[in-house]
Amino acid sequence: MKNLIQITTVLFLLVQTIGYSQVKNSETISNKQDTKIEIDNTTLKSFVGKYLLAEADFELEIVREDGMMYIISPFSKDILILKNETTLHEPSRGVDLELIKDNIDALKFTQNGYETIIERVKSKTEE
Repeated sequence: MKNLIQITTVLFLLVQTIGYSQVKNSETISNKQDTKIEIDNTTLKSFVGKYLLAEADFELEIVREDGMMYIISPFSKDILILKNETTLHEPSRGVDLELIKDNIDALKFTQNGYETIIERVKSKTEE
Protein backbone atom coordinates (compact mmCIF):
# COMPACT_ATOMS: atom_id res chain seq x y z
CA MET A 1 0.00 0.00 0.00
CA LYS A 2 2.86 2.35 0.84
CA ASN A 3 4.38 1.80 -2.63
CA LEU A 4 1.04 2.53 -4.29
CA ILE A 5 0.80 5.89 -2.50
CA GLN A 6 4.37 6.77 -3.51
CA ILE A 7 3.76 5.84 -7.15
CA THR A 8 0.50 7.79 -7.21
CA THR A 9 2.23 10.84 -5.72
CA VAL A 10 5.06 10.66 -8.27
CA LEU A 11 2.62 10.34 -11.16
CA PHE A 12 0.56 13.26 -9.86
CA LEU A 13 3.66 15.46 -9.59
CA LEU A 14 4.81 14.38 -13.06
CA VAL A 15 1.47 15.24 -14.66
CA GLN A 16 1.36 18.56 -12.82
CA THR A 17 4.92 19.42 -13.93
CA ILE A 18 4.21 18.53 -17.57
CA GLY A 19 1.06 20.65 -17.56
CA TYR A 20 2.90 23.61 -16.05
CA SER A 21 5.79 23.35 -18.53
CA GLN A 22 3.35 23.35 -21.46
CA VAL A 23 1.70 26.52 -20.14
CA LYS A 24 5.08 28.21 -19.74
CA ASN A 25 6.12 27.15 -23.27
CA SER A 26 2.89 28.54 -24.71
CA GLU A 27 3.41 31.82 -22.86
CA THR A 28 7.00 32.04 -24.09
CA ILE A 29 5.97 31.42 -27.70
CA SER A 30 3.17 33.98 -27.53
CA ASN A 31 5.51 36.54 -25.95
CA LYS A 32 8.04 36.00 -28.72
CA GLN A 33 5.37 36.49 -31.37
CA ASP A 34 4.20 39.72 -29.72
CA THR A 35 7.61 41.36 -29.99
CA LYS A 36 7.94 43.50 -33.07
CA ILE A 37 11.16 43.62 -35.06
CA GLU A 38 11.89 46.83 -36.86
CA ILE A 39 12.91 46.02 -40.41
CA ASP A 40 13.12 48.06 -43.56
CA ASN A 41 11.05 47.35 -46.66
CA THR A 42 14.06 46.53 -48.81
CA THR A 43 14.76 43.43 -46.69
CA LEU A 44 11.19 42.22 -47.07
CA LYS A 45 11.32 42.89 -50.81
CA SER A 46 14.36 40.61 -50.98
CA PHE A 47 12.10 37.66 -50.15
CA VAL A 48 9.44 38.38 -52.80
CA GLY A 49 9.52 36.10 -55.84
CA LYS A 50 8.98 32.57 -57.12
CA TYR A 51 11.21 29.75 -55.93
CA LEU A 52 11.62 26.14 -56.99
CA LEU A 53 11.58 23.46 -54.32
CA ALA A 54 13.36 20.91 -56.50
CA GLU A 55 12.97 17.93 -54.13
CA ALA A 56 9.16 18.26 -54.23
CA ASP A 57 9.11 19.51 -57.83
CA PHE A 58 6.85 22.52 -57.28
CA GLU A 59 7.10 26.27 -57.06
CA LEU A 60 6.59 28.44 -54.02
CA GLU A 61 5.78 32.11 -54.36
CA ILE A 62 6.40 34.71 -51.68
CA VAL A 63 4.26 37.82 -52.03
CA ARG A 64 3.58 40.96 -50.05
CA GLU A 65 -0.07 42.05 -49.83
CA ASP A 66 -1.50 44.77 -47.60
CA GLY A 67 1.70 44.97 -45.56
CA MET A 68 1.72 41.22 -44.84
CA MET A 69 3.98 38.53 -46.29
CA TYR A 70 2.49 35.29 -47.65
CA ILE A 71 3.83 32.04 -49.04
CA ILE A 72 1.75 30.54 -51.84
CA SER A 73 2.19 26.89 -52.74
CA PRO A 74 0.10 24.73 -55.06
CA PHE A 75 -1.81 23.66 -51.93
CA SER A 76 -2.36 26.81 -49.88
CA LYS A 77 -1.67 30.45 -49.12
CA ASP A 78 -0.20 30.99 -45.65
CA ILE A 79 0.94 34.03 -43.71
CA LEU A 80 4.63 34.50 -42.98
CA ILE A 81 5.78 35.96 -39.66
CA LEU A 82 9.02 37.85 -39.29
CA LYS A 83 11.26 35.69 -37.09
CA ASN A 84 14.31 37.95 -37.26
CA GLU A 85 15.80 40.39 -39.74
CA THR A 86 16.81 37.64 -42.19
CA THR A 87 14.18 34.94 -41.60
CA LEU A 88 10.46 34.53 -42.26
CA HIS A 89 8.51 31.79 -40.43
CA GLU A 90 5.35 29.97 -41.54
CA PRO A 91 3.86 28.70 -38.27
CA SER A 92 1.29 26.13 -39.42
CA ARG A 93 3.85 23.90 -41.19
CA GLY A 94 6.96 25.02 -39.32
CA VAL A 95 8.77 26.38 -42.36
CA ASP A 96 11.62 28.90 -42.04
CA LEU A 97 12.83 30.87 -45.06
CA GLU A 98 16.16 32.59 -44.54
CA LEU A 99 18.02 35.02 -46.77
CA ILE A 100 21.44 33.77 -47.80
CA LYS A 101 24.23 36.31 -47.52
CA ASP A 102 25.76 37.12 -50.92
CA ASN A 103 23.10 35.14 -52.84
CA ILE A 104 19.99 37.11 -53.81
CA ASP A 105 18.65 34.26 -55.99
CA ALA A 106 18.15 31.66 -53.25
CA LEU A 107 16.70 31.10 -49.79
CA LYS A 108 17.52 28.54 -47.13
CA PHE A 109 14.36 26.43 -46.62
CA THR A 110 14.08 24.63 -43.27
CA GLN A 111 11.20 22.43 -42.11
CA ASN A 112 11.20 19.92 -39.22
CA GLY A 113 14.96 19.43 -39.35
CA TYR A 114 15.07 19.18 -43.14
CA GLU A 115 17.16 21.87 -44.80
CA THR A 116 17.69 22.75 -48.45
CA ILE A 117 18.33 25.69 -50.73
CA ILE A 118 15.47 26.88 -52.93
CA GLU A 119 16.45 28.76 -56.06
CA ARG A 120 14.63 31.79 -57.44
CA VAL A 121 12.78 31.09 -60.68
CA LYS A 122 13.65 33.55 -63.40
CA SER A 123 10.70 34.86 -65.39
CA LYS A 124 10.81 34.76 -69.19
CA THR A 125 11.32 38.55 -69.36
CA GLU A 126 14.39 38.41 -67.08
CA GLU A 127 16.24 35.90 -69.27
